Amino acid sequence: MKLVLSGEGATDLGAIQVGSNGENFVPGPMALIVDKLLERYHTAYSLIDSHDTGGDCIVYVAKSELSSFAKKGPTLLPGQKYGKGNAFFVSNAQCLGLYAKKLSAEEAGIPVIAILFRDSDGTNAKKEWFAKVESMRRGFELVEFRTGVPMVPNPKSEAWLICALRTPAYSGCASLEDESGNDNSSNPLKGQLAPLCGGLHPSAETQADWVREGRVDPSRIDMPSFSVFKEDLRKAARNAGFSDLAPLA
Repeated sequence: MKLVLSGEGATDLGAIQVGSNGENFVPGPMALIVDKLLERYHTAYSLIDSHDTGGDCIVYVAKSELSSFAKKGPTLLPGQKYGKGNAFFVSNAQCLGLYAKKLSAEEAGIPVIAILFRDSDGTNAKKEWFAKVESMRRGFELVEFRTGVPMVPNPKSEAWLICALRTPAYSGCASLEDESGNDNSSNPLKGQLAPLCGGLHPSAETQADWVREGRVDPSRIDMPSFSVFKEDLRKAARNAGFSDLAPLA
């Protein structure tokens, strides 16, 4: 199986780094959350670990690459239901779905799950979160791609991490979704994350290590936006031909 990832930067799904051995994918905390959930509930192995040992399981598509593909590809219509404000997310999902389908066809029909990550952000995050998730689902549907997954934290990925890191851990986390997604607000989530790790905003590597080492356990995160993502991932895994190894927590 291949996992196609498209996010916004190093602190979510990850980034490509160029080194002496060429280009390498460096997973961010959200990519590791995807990997941990798939391993626990569906695959019984880590796609990221397999990729790191030469398995070629991960494909990273930068946000800018999706935009370039949209310009070259067929006309992609969001549909009146979602409006002009969400056309960007419909188009992103269509482009990612088309790319993943092409990749699968080129490799003899190998199952491909695609993850499209975007934060909700904004000051009306709940409304924006729902619109983004539905727009991405619509985009995948329009290109008949049944293994695409919107990954949209509400209001942003820091909320999911704070849920695991605060005291008591994993308790009452739904209230975090009432916070503003605006980094310029009086008590931004990025600012709330810093005191939980020595007062400094953690690097992408540090955040990834929290998931890799189990300090952040995605199977224990209980928040509305996370539950929606987890269920969509389960549906995609089933559509890709994987059975359930365990019931969702």
